Amino acid sequence: MTKIFTSNGTWDNGIFIIRIVVAFYIFRHSLELFDMHILIKFLKEINFPFPVFSGYAAKIIEFIGSILLAAGLFTRFITPLLIAVMAGVIYTMSEGDIFNGELPFLFALHFALFFFIGPGKWSLDYLLFDKRNNKKI
Repeated sequence: MTKIFTSNGTWDNGIFIIRIVVAFYIFRHSLELFDMHILIKFLKEINFPFPVFSGYAAKIIEFIGSILLAAGLFTRFITPLLIAVMAGVIYTMSEGDIFNGELPFLFALHFALFFFIGPGKWSLDYLLFDKRNNKKI
């Protein structure tokens, strides 16, 4: 009962589960990389600058970012890039309105969460960098 009525979280397992689920959903969105016609056409219609480059850059960041996020590798490097992509999605798809662009805004919040608290103990960042330096999470 004392674990239920406490402010302490189950960070190691909870962060891992949320990180994997968020990475899975972003990976699904990134698969549009292999069929870019619709995205590029849309970006050209709204006169987005450099539509081909912007479209491919966003999808490559989503694709590689989802894999790195799932592995928990270079988390504090990739999450700002993913946040920038989600800001671009909100700007183009929802005309900058976060209430109409709820899904990309929630993704951006998750990425911010991982940027600030890190990927957790169940990650390659922990194994490669923190464990060697004897840091605790």
